[in-house]
Amino acid sequence: MTARFGAVCLQLGPRAGNAATRGEVKEHLDYFCQMVDFAIGEYALHSPLGVKLMVGPELALWGWPSTSTRELHEKYAIEIPGPETERLIEKAREYDCYLSPGSVVERDPESCAHLVFNTQVLVGPTGVLYRYRKIQPWWPTETAVSPHDLIDAGYDTEKYPLFPVVETEIGRVGGFICYDSLFPEIARQLALGGCEIFLGSTAWMDPFGRPPYDYWTVCCRARSIENMAYGVYTGSGVPPSPANEEPTSGGSFICDYEGRILAQSQGSGETMTYATLDIDALRDHRQHDRGNNVLAHLRLGAFDYWQKTAGFAPQTHFRDAEELTIEQADEIGCREMERFWSEYYGEAVEVPRRRPPGWDYAWSPDPDVGTDAERQSE
Repeated sequence: MTARFGAVCLQLGPRAGNAATRGEVKEHLDYFCQMVDFAIGEYALHSPLGVKLMVGPELALWGWPSTSTRELHEKYAIEIPGPETERLIEKAREYDCYLSPGSVVERDPESCAHLVFNTQVLVGPTGVLYRYRKIQPWWPTETAVSPHDLIDAGYDTEKYPLFPVVETEIGRVGGFICYDSLFPEIARQLALGGCEIFLGSTAWMDPFGRPPYDYWTVCCRARSIENMAYGVYTGSGVPPSPANEEPTSGGSFICDYEGRILAQSQGSGETMTYATLDIDALRDHRQHDRGNNVLAHLRLGAFDYWQKTAGFAPQTHFRDAEELTIEQADEIGCREMERFWSEYYGEAVEVPRRRPPGWDYAWSPDPDVGTDAERQSE
């Protein structure tokens, strides 16, 4: 067991861009591996502990170069394991460390015929250790499928756990992606599954990732406090896609199990952030803190909120869907908002649709519901 070790946020900057070809995917991977080399050499100068864990941002390695999931599936998405993860595993073996490039666009025809997942992957010297597929995609601009959509369609949760936690020599590790951080249930599920180190990857666009909003810092610190877990939380300085060229907020940081920020980057440029993690100290805190022991003191039997609403309806038709566009994702999201708030307030609620030029709403996820134009004429 390596109790004390160095961890690094690898915050990619504007130079990375979005890969538009398979050749550019390889170039981006080469560049990321060069950053790994640099981090290993640089921090060996400053700490005898060196670096055992490195984490990249959401989608910054290869980007999200299309708003069409069918096109992403056919041209850009990778399979795990595959040549890309093999390259990362080679690096992990070279330095005897653990690497997460952040999240990537993943295809898995076995689970989802033509669509894609936003997937955080962790590798180590022994191979791929886990893949976490984002539970809460940020619709409509991020047209990924949630595994939650596919459970009723036969999604294999034994083969692909929804909230994987892996035992390593540096502790028990799990992760989440961007919008996931706003849902405390995800981090709590990981913590109750044994997680001691959260790997967080984001591509929050301005202004949400910086003051006065500061979603990433506020939410991730809260996730660490309420679960007594370290967090290696990496932001991106790369616009998430050609369809959304808003600057990302960066803001990578590492915090301890009481939410104290150990190191933090400033701004959205390319940078690295280093801190020392001590798993023995975390376990001692979990075992002996009698005042704020939020895991041991959790009164689960008092809560029943998940039984009072159906929650977001799984989109089981995604299993064999030919496509998922931003228009389709937005329409589904709006209809789920209408359903939830109508139940919540006990009266019909209509969510105004945002219709940018070029968006075509003549589509319905439900064969019993007409197109947008047909609904307006009723």
